[in-house]
Amino acid sequence: MDKSFKFNYFLNITASAIAVILAVTPAHALPGQNISTVVNWAKTRAQLPTLKYNSEAHGYEGTKGNLYFYADVTEENGTVTKEGITVSGDKRLKFTTKNANTVKLLQNIYNSNIANDFQKSRYVTKVGRDQFYRGQKFVYIASEVQGGSSLEIIPLNKLQEFIDNAKYCQTNQCDV
Repeated sequence: MDKSFKFNYFLNITASAIAVILAVTPAHALPGQNISTVVNWAKTRAQLPTLKYNSEAHGYEGTKGNLYFYADVTEENGTVTKEGITVSGDKRLKFTTKNANTVKLLQNIYNSNIANDFQKSRYVTKVGRDQFYRGQKFVYIASEVQGGSSLEIIPLNKLQEFIDNAKYCQTNQCDV
């Protein structure tokens, strides 16, 4: 075989392997990752808006149609502490583990691993409007909001902190 043919053959095999790996393991961005990863990931998701930094909200956010998406960070270039999705004006979509439309939306935005984790998550408690679910990978906080349904995704190790904060906000003035 000619050297250039061998090189091109090797190059094609390598490129094909990379394409298969990328197709099998879709990119997703979740709490615990750097915000630049999340912002770049959001650009690849057709359902998600372009995310812009909002210093008052301490995070990146955007709205596309009836979907609002945000990622909270402690500093502009920091690590994502939680993510949230709010869908308004769609009575079919309520963030519950039994709602097929919710599971499909999570699968389309993230991937089937996150959708399944939410679907199989265990109900923990309800504080005010917030219902806490513990998955194998993340904690999910579902709530009905004015005109829609909302879901927050937080790290597993933050479950008790968020429950305690929700309880505190039941009797004290808290920023929402």
